[in-house]
Amino acid sequence: MLKKCWGYRKITKKIWQDYQPDGISYNGLLSLSKRTIKRGTLEDKVRPGRPKAARTVTNIEQIKQRHLHQKHNPGQRSTAVNLGISLASVHRAMKKDLHIKPFHKFKTSKMTNDHVKSRVKSAKTLLNKYGRKEDTKKFSWHLVINSDYSAKIGLQVPNNTKNNVVYGETRESIPRELLEAPTANFFKGFMMWGAISWRGLIPKNDPIFIDEFLDEYEWRHERYMDYDYIYQDDYDSIHRAKITLDFIEENMPSRIMPEDQASKLAYKT
Repeated sequence: MLKKCWGYRKITKKIWQDYQPDGISYNGLLSLSKRTIKRGTLEDKVRPGRPKAARTVTNIEQIKQRHLHQKHNPGQRSTAVNLGISLASVHRAMKKDLHIKPFHKFKTSKMTNDHVKSRVKSAKTLLNKYGRKEDTKKFSWHLVINSDYSAKIGLQVPNNTKNNVVYGETRESIPRELLEAPTANFFKGFMMWGAISWRGLIPKNDPIFIDEFLDEYEWRHERYMDYDYIYQDDYDSIHRAKITLDFIEENMPSRIMPEDQASKLAYKT
């Protein structure tokens, strides 16, 4: 209990010990106590300068409701029009009052209930086939090689119509050969094929940069002489190409077949 005869220092000490208020430091509480006793009220008096007309408590709360953790963001311009305030006020309220900022979404594969069921079924099939525990005879996950292809990497730089410009006084004054940007409908490219095994892609104590790794790597051209590995086949159309299937059939007799896998092995949270 506080007493009228107490000074602001004693009041501050009592409040701090009994209530331990959040969101304010001891010095801040000391300053607030001194200011309140001196003015005789907790209410703010009229201060000089133009009062806030846009970043009011009501507007800030509406901005928070429209933007914070919303799946479909209306955009700051739409919020400004809806509240009848400027775009700059909305931006300042989000940055200085709410302390929120935008983050880009990232793409993920869409997963349906059928996809989830298919993944569970696939996982059970593979666990029954290759073992669940490392200390059992059936366990053979250490022989599995998981591979994948990259998308096509083009050898020709794509034409950027926005940045690929030619300056001139008029369009007619520029020679035609400078304005033309010849492009091929089909251009050469290459694809990368990488694989990862039980022991990882690169030994953990080796360099992480590929050029340094290749400089030190001792190639073993006959690593799997006795076919002591299991290749993971894939549903991807590139994996199903005839040239790929022929190579797999000839060189990879032991493999996880596509029918044992879910058709959509995508990441899902």
